[in-house]
Amino acid sequence: MIKDVFTPPKGMRDIEPAASEIRNKVVGGIISCYKKYGFNSIDTPSLEKMENLTSKKGGENEKLIFKILKRGDELKETLKEGAQENDLADFGLRYDLTVPLARYYAHFKDKLPKPFKAFQIGNVWRAEKPQQSRYRQFTQCDIDIIGDSTPNCETELIYVTCKTLQSLEIKNFEIRINDRRILKRIILNCGVTDDGYRDFLIALDKLDKKSLDDIIEELRKKGFEETVLANVKKVFEDFKARRSRIDLQEGAGASDENYAKACKELLKIISSVKSLLGDTIIRFDPMLVRGMDYYTGTIYEVNEINGNMSFGGGGRYDNMIGSFSGQQEPACGFSLGFERIIDSFFSGGIKPACGIKAAVLYDPEKDAYPEAVKYCEKAMNDYETVSVFVRQKNVSNQLEKLKETGFTHWGFFKGENTQICKLEK
Repeated sequence: MIKDVFTPPKGMRDIEPAASEIRNKVVGGIISCYKKYGFNSIDTPSLEKMENLTSKKGGENEKLIFKILKRGDELKETLKEGAQENDLADFGLRYDLTVPLARYYAHFKDKLPKPFKAFQIGNVWRAEKPQQSRYRQFTQCDIDIIGDSTPNCETELIYVTCKTLQSLEIKNFEIRINDRRILKRIILNCGVTDDGYRDFLIALDKLDKKSLDDIIEELRKKGFEETVLANVKKVFEDFKARRSRIDLQEGAGASDENYAKACKELLKIISSVKSLLGDTIIRFDPMLVRGMDYYTGTIYEVNEINGNMSFGGGGRYDNMIGSFSGQQEPACGFSLGFERIIDSFFSGGIKPACGIKAAVLYDPEKDAYPEAVKYCEKAMNDYETVSVFVRQKNVSNQLEKLKETGFTHWGFFKGENTQICKLEK
């Protein structure tokens, strides 16, 4: 029972020094790349007002909010009124960085350039069932462009994200792209009504975790008619088996203006990305859904080639900022799932260099601490990190633990005669 006190909440983790060093190096690389392409760093609070988080923007994630209980007299008054569960919370932990960004832009729009290019790196929280590389607290790395309605916006976000991944020496990936307007036409042709559109998208977004039969059963329980389900199953089985496909060139000439515009824009984005990055890095996928309600047009994900794992995604959300400010602004973003990147590409033997770190051990009974510090200051000309430690009785055990926390060199403090040597593995 006592041991449980020391463990973090389920789905959350403590990060040890060596792992934290790797994470910091990767974050540094991502930030460097985002800045290189002109994105401005912003930060937003971890808490958001509940009404901002529960306005049918976040799809299934709205059911996964960690809610913050009202406090003090306000809570007492609410309880007196016989409150329901939803009345007891006034704030929640953010489930993504897009909703906070939209609120931020609505607040500061008069002070910001247009278009506004921003990046945000921070923790988000979702109360879902923990799985491999799926945690309840995790880090997202977002870039967004607000104020640009052209397909060049998507092209830039995809390009910068791919260049960022390449700078981290991640190579085996591809971008899958679709458009909500195309997806809506597919779904309506299956017989799904506008009333069932949201429930259908939320269910279909789980295709990377569940089989198509499981999705059909979920929709059946929600009351979808059997003829609709049969149509859905056939269409998406045909897409998966490549027995059916959508011709974007043909679609660009369709009489449905929204559908035609979506096809034209996808053609332009795909062509532009290929000209910048090569033919194999992007492909149209009519089965791509993305579960957030706020997407209005293009949607995309970055995946391992020939693999099911997605480690980033995004899309266009032109209506969200207007829900805060009353004034619509085109907006588009791309988010990298930091935890999946770390778990997939920077665990085991694949680690970025963490620099040369030297530990200087001194004897407090013989050595003056200020003198040891002064020596370390001089030694910083030769080593990235130099730190003073009290010499322990079991020096071999001390060195082993220092090695585990990333130290590569060490030495006993002997004034100007101190010798620094490599920590042997």
